[in-house]
Amino acid sequence: MSVLTSVGILLLSMLILVFLQLVPGIFLLFSHFTRGKYSRSRANDLTVFFILGVEIATALVLLSVYAILCCSPAVAFIIDSDIFAWTMAGILLALSLISFAFYFRPGRGTKLFISRRMATGIKNKISITKTRSDAFVLGFVSIVPELIFTLPLFLISIIEIMRLDINCPERASIIILFAIMTIFPLLLIHGFSSQNHNLADFVKFRFKNKSFFRFCLSFSYFLLATLIILGILL
Repeated sequence: MSVLTSVGILLLSMLILVFLQLVPGIFLLFSHFTRGKYSRSRANDLTVFFILGVEIATALVLLSVYAILCCSPAVAFIIDSDIFAWTMAGILLALSLISFAFYFRPGRGTKLFISRRMATGIKNKISITKTRSDAFVLGFVSIVPELIFTLPLFLISIIEIMRLDINCPERASIIILFAIMTIFPLLLIHGFSSQNHNLADFVKFRFKNKSFFRFCLSFSYFLLATLIILGILL
């Protein structure tokens, strides 16, 4: 697989992380709740720890995947095989269809794929979050329901990073960049919220761009699968 193909896979993976909506949605509700209940400084403090929880959780998943791939010769042999590449391409194609059909629930709203029971549990957890540790844990666990969409991205991206002819510090920098891209939407929301944009503004934006997000997610997964297939064939 060429360097350009590897770079394309990494950029598309980062783009998908920006377009995913679950963690930003939880953060929106959390930010709205804290700003309505606590002082501005206290609310900012709690939201920062939520973002830190998301960042640490993502970094741990990435580093775990990297450690597994680096420490096992058997795993290294498997990921270099065409069978593994075709399997990953198939998974990404499936995610392309799933993200288009099921990522947003049918209807006029912007409800996502998680069950209503889970959504209610998240709202209840937000309502009882009072301390920095509570906010950190909420951010930490918020990435879990979406791992079905993100874990294949992390896996294929770590593989491509390992294939690049670069040294360890540069690989670590790319992995850190991945973790930052996960919280980039949260930083945007935090910044706009500080400029007096409220929950209704964000909900209206998500509703207006729902079809755009669905198409971008689906098409990006499809392009990822295509790049992997081209890497096998060329």
